Amino acid sequence: MENYRLKSKVSVNDKEYLVQTVNDASQMSVVSSLFVDGQILEVTRLPHPGEVSAEDVLTMVKTTHEEKKGELEHLLATYGKVIASGDVDLMYHLGTAFYYKRMWDEAASLFENVLTAERDHHQAANYLGLTLMAHGKHDQAVKVLAKAVELRPSFADYHNNYGEALMEAGFFRRAVEELEAALKENIYYADAYFNLGLAYIGNAVRREDFDMYTNLLDKTGDVFNRAVLIAPEYKTAQFDEALEILRQNDLPRAFTMFKSIRDLKRERSRQEFSSFYLRFLLYADRPNERAVAERIRYLREEIRKNPSYVDLHHELALCYLQQSQFYWRRGIEQFRKTLEINPRLGKAKEGLEKATEFGTSLKDIVSNIARGGH
Repeated sequence: MENYRLKSKVSVNDKEYLVQTVNDASQMSVVSSLFVDGQILEVTRLPHPGEVSAEDVLTMVKTTHEEKKGELEHLLATYGKVIASGDVDLMYHLGTAFYYKRMWDEAASLFENVLTAERDHHQAANYLGLTLMAHGKHDQAVKVLAKAVELRPSFADYHNNYGEALMEAGFFRRAVEELEAALKENIYYADAYFNLGLAYIGNAVRREDFDMYTNLLDKTGDVFNRAVLIAPEYKTAQFDEALEILRQNDLPRAFTMFKSIRDLKRERSRQEFSSFYLRFLLYADRPNERAVAERIRYLREEIRKNPSYVDLHHELALCYLQQSQFYWRRGIEQFRKTLEINPRLGKAKEGLEKATEFGTSLKDIVSNIARGGH
């Protein structure tokens, strides 16, 4: 099958972005890549059946390319406006969009503006810490994530993130304390178990705490296996190899391999959620049905990890309301199709009128609730 390639450049604030979309015939997928100043930010793949026609593949390439280009342009065009607005909710949710796009500078700026307006905005503190850590600014990340934990000490993921930042900064004993705190809040937290195993190995490499060094194989084996039981995606071929290297006492190499496994899992999650700027789209009046459905799945998983995180519950409620609009519109469209077949069917006419009237009200209600008074 013929290969197709589309490229578009977007220049904003001395940065040049490139969106490139191609048909990868060997992998039977459409691949869209985003670059900034020559550095790759993200790659997304859209599989297609092998028997699809060349014309259909070209259509997929064009559609995907325009979607990714439009998404980038929408985010960049809104960035300055949102900061100027001073709207804390808008800045926070747009910041998460930039975070999942690996656009660290924009994400950090938005979260910093949120925290300037509201010093106790724990979500912004958490995401700013994650952004700084991803950007390699580990000492700064430690300080910000410590603030997130201080603001919400019962949130398991904040303890986990703080513990990871401490590891990156070389403080393994303190990292263990935070990861154990995460597991105290949620004993089914796979990522915290995996990070705890890494912290044990890192401490052994650094020999920071000799008491923690004892029974290393038993302790690490236990927490890694618990992580795998809860999240089987950790169980890769490299995982078994890393365990064997750990048994051989090659600690630095084992640490590197386990960290690679963790980072690969995280990157897969980031790619999966990179389109989740749903909350921002709720404000911008550009909801996407697939994004809503995926966001619901994501939020349900996050609530499983952090059942006391009330903001997640609130956002999930908003997502269900948003999802209801899509089904309501389908009902309206079905009434219209019914009337195309039989224009004289009175109950269909009445149904269409009432559904259309309520649909307009529903849209306004969902929008007002999402804005929360802003």
